[in-house]
This record gives sequence, C-alpha cells and structure tokens, in this order.
Amino acid sequence: MQSDRDYGRDFVKPFKTDSISVSQLITRGPKGARLLVSRLHRDTEGHGLAMPTPGDAVFSVMLQLREQNYRELFLDGKCVHRGTYLARSTSMVNHLELPRANLSSPFDFLMFTVPQSALNDIADESRVGRIDHLYCQPGGVLDETVWHLGQSLLPALARPHEVSSMYAESVMLGAYTYFAQTFGGMRPSRERTGLLAPWQLKRAIEAMKSQIDEDVSLKMLAEASGLSVSYFIRAFKSCTGEPPHRWMLRHRVERAKELLLGTEATLAEVAVSCGFADQSHFTRVFRNFVGVSPAAWKRTVRH
Repeated sequence: MQSDRDYGRDFVKPFKTDSISVSQLITRGPKGARLLVSRLHRDTEGHGLAMPTPGDAVFSVMLQLREQNYRELFLDGKCVHRGTYLARSTSMVNHLELPRANLSSPFDFLMFTVPQSALNDIADESRVGRIDHLYCQPGGVLDETVWHLGQSLLPALARPHEVSSMYAESVMLGAYTYFAQTFGGMRPSRERTGLLAPWQLKRAIEAMKSQIDEDVSLKMLAEASGLSVSYFIRAFKSCTGEPPHRWMLRHRVERAKELLLGTEATLAEVAVSCGFADQSHFTRVFRNFVGVSPAAWKRTVRH
C-alpha cells in the first residue's frame, strides 16, 4: 500500500516541489480515505505548466493565501480562465477533466486534495445521498468559511509534528464536509445531535485520560461509543463545552501542573509524559491555557 508520505508527494509533483516550498498535513476520514492539505508557494515567476496525474477521481480545492496576478486554466484542452486569482478566493478542478494550469506569476495557496472516496465516506456516515462532483466558477469565489478554515490550518502546516490526530481529523473532516455541501450540493446530515449518554461520555473521557501520552484518534473514540465521528464531535462538545481535541489539551495541561509541582521531572520529561511533541510544543500550549510559561507558573505557585 502506498505510504501517506508518497501519496502526498504525488499530488504536489506537478508543482515542481524541488523548486517551491511545500508543507503538508494528512489524516484519515471516518472510513479510511485520506484527507490531505498542502501549502504551496513560490516567490519567483515562470513556473510553467502544472498538470495532475490524469484519470484520478479526485478534486483539488485551492484557497489563495495571496493574490496570484496571472494564471491560465485549461480543462480538456480548452482555456476556461485567464487572469488574476484574488487573495482569499476559492477555486477547484476535477482531475477527470484533465486540468492544466499555466502558473506564470508567484503564488501561495492551500490545496485540499479531495478524492471521490472521501466524499462517499462523508455522505455514507451522514446517511445522505452521495455526490459525484464539486464545482465553482473557474475564476474562483470568495468564501469566508473556507478562508477561516484555511487560516486555522496554517499553524498546523507550519508545525505538523505537533498536530494531534484528533485535531487533524476534526478540522479536515469539517472542511471536506463543507466542500461537499457548498460546492457539491450534499444535503446536511439528518442526524439530530443530542448529548452523549452518561456511559458514552464516561468511556470517552476514561479512554482519553488513560492514553494521555498517546495520539488518540477520533475514530477510535467514536467507535467505542457506537457513533459516527461527526456526531461524536458535536455531542461531546455539547456535553463538555469543548471539542475533543481541546478537552484533551486542557487535560494534558492539568496533568502537567501536577507533575511540575509533585515531581522533580524536567520540562522535557513532563512534555513527553503528557503527550506533547516536545518541550517547545508543551510551553506554547501551556502558555495558551495558563497565560505564562510552565517554568514561570511553577516558580510562582511554589513561592
């Protein structure tokens, strides 16, 4: 089976990844389909033609992080757009239409790779009819929801080793579901979100606490509760006031406080014990929740 790393590389090869900057985040959907987002940017002109591998049942959804002055887009050999792509605009292509893009000017955009299998999985989990297309006008549209989704992913793309499976699954599933509904006409889920049953909430929290130093997936938590991933996310937030990944971060910070006061462990040791990628990741998250660094908090509380 193709590795996630090779899968991600295949979709950025047409953009000459040896000469541009690329960062990627990849996770899995509810039934195993890959969910991939890549940031591609180039500061020099004259990139030339970019052509994805033909024949794949895949859509590429692009969010412009800055204006691209000039680009030509060809579908099935016909030029369908020639000109500017505005900052914050969203555009997309169907790989079955043999897209080719002449990238004449510098660019900086996010590219969501959306395979048909991921759209099928989302529709099946939501118990609605499947869709087989995503579409918007060739020059792109301004969609504030996509822009904010993209902005929320930029820190994760800058430091992908710090991203938990729960966060990646939650944000990427939300993005793909929005694409399916807004650009594919998929109906919203018929599931009415309620609260988790007491045993479901207890089981989820116990699983998260027992695996504080591990990368817990939403799929595992949802399956343990007998729910779909999207339903579990909404119901968990209704019960606790926070999405699962945020609740987990808060619990890790609280556990870190106990270790800082009750042991002589170093900050690096506390970081590993509480499931953070490294000491800098731990410090950044701790400061976000508490307002000061772990070292400063420890000194203050002990005094």
